[in-house]
Amino acid sequence: MNDFSNSLFDAQQKIKSLEVELAYYKNRDALQQNFEYFFNETTDLICIANLDGYFLKINNAFTNTLGYSETELISEKFIRYVHPDDVDKTLSELRNLKEGINTINFKNRYQKKDGSNIWLQWISTVNKETKIIFAIARDVTEIITTQEKLTQSEKLLNESQKMAKIGSWEFDLNTNELYWSDELYNIFEINKNIKKDLSDVYMNKIPVEDKKKLIELAEKSILEKKSYEVEHRFVTTDNKTKWLLGFGEPILNKDREVIKLRGIAKDITEKKEIDAAIKAKEFAELANRAKSEFLANMSHEIRTPLNGVIGFSDLLLKTKLDANQTIYMNNVNHSANLLLDIINDILDFSKIESGKFELFPEPVNIRLLSQQVIDLFKTHIINKKIDLTLLISEKVPEFIFADIVKLKQVLVNLIGNAVKFTNFGEVVLQIEEIKNFKNKFTTLRFSVIDTGIGIKKENLNKIFQSFVQEDASNNKKFGGTGLGLSISNRILEKCNSKIEVNSVHGEGSDFNFKVTFKIFPSFKLENQDLDLHTQTKIEHKNEYNQKSNILIVEDNKINMLLCKKMIKFISPNCTIFEVENGQEALELLEKTKVDLILLDIQMPIKNGYETTIEIRKNNKLKNLPIIALTAGIMVGEKEKCFDSGMNDYISKPFKLSELQTVINKYT
Repeated sequence: MNDFSNSLFDAQQKIKSLEVELAYYKNRDALQQNFEYFFNETTDLICIANLDGYFLKINNAFTNTLGYSETELISEKFIRYVHPDDVDKTLSELRNLKEGINTINFKNRYQKKDGSNIWLQWISTVNKETKIIFAIARDVTEIITTQEKLTQSEKLLNESQKMAKIGSWEFDLNTNELYWSDELYNIFEINKNIKKDLSDVYMNKIPVEDKKKLIELAEKSILEKKSYEVEHRFVTTDNKTKWLLGFGEPILNKDREVIKLRGIAKDITEKKEIDAAIKAKEFAELANRAKSEFLANMSHEIRTPLNGVIGFSDLLLKTKLDANQTIYMNNVNHSANLLLDIINDILDFSKIESGKFELFPEPVNIRLLSQQVIDLFKTHIINKKIDLTLLISEKVPEFIFADIVKLKQVLVNLIGNAVKFTNFGEVVLQIEEIKNFKNKFTTLRFSVIDTGIGIKKENLNKIFQSFVQEDASNNKKFGGTGLGLSISNRILEKCNSKIEVNSVHGEGSDFNFKVTFKIFPSFKLENQDLDLHTQTKIEHKNEYNQKSNILIVEDNKINMLLCKKMIKFISPNCTIFEVENGQEALELLEKTKVDLILLDIQMPIKNGYETTIEIRKNNKLKNLPIIALTAGIMVGEKEKCFDSGMNDYISKPFKLSELQTVINKYT
């Protein structure tokens, strides 16, 4: 019984053991089935590989994602499907597994069968005994692409802020922490890794008065829950003052409480500097206009009475005077002309200083021009008992292109100074060619050499300064404005030249300059040369007997009288009509035929320009000669006269010979 019981017990135990074993195998099969289901149905990429770099088993997600079949993927090393740029990184991670690292986590790109790329995030582990790699990967392409786009957007934002000099900021009212974008650090020239409280550093860079304004606006923004705009200064680390334009707005929580302020700030220093420069330019232009208007008025107001002094003294000198009267009138005439020279110097200097002058080259006979300049000083050298000599090299071309007026002005200035400061001996104007280019261009050197008082070596630079003479005592002794050399040098600057000077105190000076001119063929100017000589002869003839009607339009009674006397001296048989303004002139022309109009510019009721325009509207009067008589010599005055329809231009004060020439030309 006992033996049977024992056998039964043993049998029962075996049955139980068999049941347990059977259950184990059943569970294992179930687990195997569950694993197979999970392996193939999961969306993650799962693979089993060896350390030699071959896939042993891959799931459906792997093949579906890459587009390759399992056979294709298993037949070659998996590195074949890795993006070329990520091969080294992948092989490095494989070596880590071989060297004993249990688990690795990294990202790389695989190339799909359709040619596109996919980013995979890997978690891989290795069984040290079997040397088998178990790995699971997830497609993170969208995440990485989004991150790249975000990074690119941030980069573009930072670059845009840098280019526009705009930075963004945010201030937390609860923590008092201030956050800046990179560009704000650049704008304020602060190291991004600064350890101090950023808000304190920022506020310490703002001047007190600007800081007060900024705080008031921020507090008002918080209180009223409205945005604000402010311009304020700040001081950089090297103590430069800059300008910032700021915009701020409050950030509210769900309870509509202000918890932060945020905004942007732009460096507007350059704009402020440009605005300041524009304002300065506008102010300078306004000042220049005011100066020009003042000089124009001064020119008119001073030159108008001077016209009477010079004109009447000129007329008196042509009448019968006794010896004393002749001396007196010569002194009056000389003094008036000296005053005119001073006024001209000041006006010329003003025009040059404002840049309102240009050179107008035209064909000129250099020998004739030089002789005309020499002739201007004949009276002076006779009175001072010195010689004035003109020496022109045979190589100097007869005709050149030059601004006749400006070249003559420079030579007159230099010769005038030489004559003024020479009491014995001689003054020489020497012109020589120092270079010739194929007979198309010539470089001439003009030298004015004198045996005068000379200049001390230490004073050579002073003589070219405006309103300065070599010796202050000379101003009282010899007169003048001290502008002549300065004006001459500024004229020569337009010709890429300047005055050179060699001088020995007590022995004399040599002032010279070099200018390159275009050569003009002489045969083309033969007629012009003849005209100049003819004109010179005409100017020395005193009387004309033409029976012509001349209308004088002049509001200054002295100038009217002078003009009448000069015209009667020139042409005793002419008939003169006189009116005081342009309106009266138009009324007279409606009922009276005239042959020539001498027309003042600045007049009441209707000025000279307006009058000329009205006259030219009448077809019957469109060819009537109109000559401007004006005390204004500002830049553009002559052109304005011609533009309005006038035929010629005489600047007050004018000489008898000038008026005689222009009347003869048109009558």
